[in-house]
Amino acid sequence: MAFNINNFVIDHVLRGVMTSADGSYLWSINQITEPSLNITSETAEAVDALGSAIATFNRGKKAEFSASNSLFDLSLFAAQNGVDKAVASAGATISTPAFETLEIAAGDTSKTLAHTPLENITEIYQLNGDGTLGTKYVVGTEASETQFVYDAESASVTLPTKLAAGTQLLVMYNYAAENAVAVTGDALNFPKAGKFVMEVLGTDTCDPTTLIHAYLIFPNAKLDANVDISFTTDGKHPFKLICQQNYCDSKKVLFQIVVPEEA
Repeated sequence: MAFNINNFVIDHVLRGVMTSADGSYLWSINQITEPSLNITSETAEAVDALGSAIATFNRGKKAEFSASNSLFDLSLFAAQNGVDKAVASAGATISTPAFETLEIAAGDTSKTLAHTPLENITEIYQLNGDGTLGTKYVVGTEASETQFVYDAESASVTLPTKLAAGTQLLVMYNYAAENAVAVTGDALNFPKAGKFVMEVLGTDTCDPTTLIHAYLIFPNAKLDANVDISFTTDGKHPFKLICQQNYCDSKKVLFQIVVPEEA
């Protein structure tokens, strides 16, 4: 008997994978929430001499898929900006900021920084009890109550004099990180088109123990470059895919839903 399912209960989305035109992997996400497929079309109306409608014709069918990823995803964010996520290594470092707090103990006269700054340190700040910046100290040739000395070779700071034990100093600098990732947004690059496949887990309506894996396929889709990211604990990572027809394909496929029989 041929497999001919008509409806099923959706549990949740398992994953979504984007590939390029040649099938190579671009990015994937597995925390998809609030998925929604929106299909629209324009209409053209034929009227008679009195303006009465004779017939309505549909034109320009469009499809958009929107959802959110529960976690902020750097690969997805890079794709939304039309760039690749950069991964640092020993031969390809990434300039990375450091906000380093120096805890001053009794008898301390110098401190070595955790990283080697890319540029000489010219100023440091004392931290107030509420974390705001307080007294500013500038670099000099000799440590004093208002100056510190920076040694670029050892990446060490000779501390200002007369600092009380428990004082905290903030040093801000950039260093070349060998272990970091980065996404750089610019005004030149935009999202690239590709094939997006989303796997959905569900069950048979009459037998919840029978699992169903459905696939939502967008043969030619492009991420919307307009995105609003909220950097909060409960914030999600929204994204939208704009479905595009293959203009040279006679079927003009925008999307396809495939539900195979489980083995």
